[in-house]
Amino acid sequence: MDDELLGFLDPRDETYCFRCLTQAFPRVRVPNHLEAAQQRGTSIIMADGRCAIYARSTTVTAYVTGDPGLTRFGD
Repeated sequence: MDDELLGFLDPRDETYCFRCLTQAFPRVRVPNHLEAAQQRGTSIIMADGRCAIYARSTTVTAYVTGDPGLTRFGD
């Protein structure tokens, strides 16, 4: 199954909030979809952080590319 949302997050180092991702992927229930992907073992993290698009602190998601200690939650 082709997953455009995870495909979008995969190559990025930035973090994105659910609001911005929902606007970009209006047909996807973003929080539920990402939580299910995380439970399946997909390399994503969700936590409080700063959105790369509108620079507000909120719940963000990031794709982790190998270093489990890597934090990309903004300043």
